[in-house]
Amino acid sequence: MRLDEIIQQHTEKLSPQLQAEVYDFVLFLEQKQANARLTTDPQQRKQRLEKALDNAVALGVFAGVDGVQWQNEQRQDRNIGYSE
Repeated sequence: MRLDEIIQQHTEKLSPQLQAEVYDFVLFLEQKQANARLTTDPQQRKQRLEKALDNAVALGVFAGVDGVQWQNEQRQDRNIGYSE
């Protein structure tokens, strides 16, 4: 008997609610597999990053942010709670 047939036999014994959970999990695994393929190709990763940044700019995510000021704030020394 094939694995998919075994899984089907076990799934048929579950309530419809639990069968729906099995289906949701299968969809999750399909998405996880698709994402794994996307993250392995450096060219595709670069293209996805470029698209995400273009979308952020188009949505105005960075509107009102002074990049130089932000960078200076990030570089400032912070008190990490050390005292003598």
